[in-house]
Amino acid sequence: MTTHPFRHLYVHIPFCRHKCGYCDFNAYAGMDRLMPDYVTALNAELTAARETRPFGTLRTVYLGGGTPSLLPPELIASVLSHIGSTFDVEPDAEVTLEANPGATHAFGLARKAGMRNINIDLIYAVPYQSLDSWLETLRRGLELGPDHVSTYCLTFEEGTLLFRRRAEGRLPEVVADLQWDQLDAACIELEAAGFNRYEVSNWAKPGFESRHNFAYWRCAPVYGAGAGAHSYATDGSSARRWWNVARPREYVAACPEPVADGEDLDARKTRAEALMLGLRTAEGTAVPGGFESELAQLAQAGLIERSNGKVTPTRRGMDLHNQIALAVL
Repeated sequence: MTTHPFRHLYVHIPFCRHKCGYCDFNAYAGMDRLMPDYVTALNAELTAARETRPFGTLRTVYLGGGTPSLLPPELIASVLSHIGSTFDVEPDAEVTLEANPGATHAFGLARKAGMRNINIDLIYAVPYQSLDSWLETLRRGLELGPDHVSTYCLTFEEGTLLFRRRAEGRLPEVVADLQWDQLDAACIELEAAGFNRYEVSNWAKPGFESRHNFAYWRCAPVYGAGAGAHSYATDGSSARRWWNVARPREYVAACPEPVADGEDLDARKTRAEALMLGLRTAEGTAVPGGFESELAQLAQAGLIERSNGKVTPTRRGMDLHNQIALAVL
């Protein structure tokens, strides 16, 4: 398959100070000594990828984790410098670094450092979290002056500490009505503060939408480097997805060729994923062929609207996107 060039790069930094109770990401605590070797391996993977994969000029670079900001500054600089010397990068490329500052003071420092687009992640539907406490969280977050806000409904993923505690009866179930009240409150507060809900979980002031995340929602090719990172390549009709060795030490040993496995997506599955992901966004997507029955059912349920060859989610469709995904995939 001759694929479109990669113009979006994801780099996974798996290190954390501690593993949060809700987190099921590929993240590890207590491995700081591995950081230098990990960055060396990561740079080797990037060099090999540049030589063997089709890359265009990079439009976005995203360092995620884990907690990438835990890397010492010289190691962060090594990764970014290597990317800059290995790939062509657009002058106005969006470069993102995830951080867990632990204090609002860090937000001010980031702004003073010249960061022009700062996002905060907020979680609702947390056990023992009332509507009032969620509103307080929202308002304190907005007082910081972010340009972008992501709001996530807490999920209890199998294998996490919170999942085990709930299974043991040590955490209560969150009442569904309260979850909806908290989501409605977020919509009201964020819209009043000048934010647009441009995706199921993401809000931005005009012009501050995440360009990197749009690459996923539009099914653009994305190369993923690092332990457990996923890549997606497509020729516009079918696609291939692959992922790297997950454990950091095994990843270091496997580099510069750390791919663990992958899967091919036929034309219909590729279109289905594009439809499902496109309907996460307020802009929607072009109407694909072969899904008339599914789209008719979704429209009848009030989850989508169709106009001028496009299909877009309604507010109800944004809130109940899981029903769209179940119908389409």
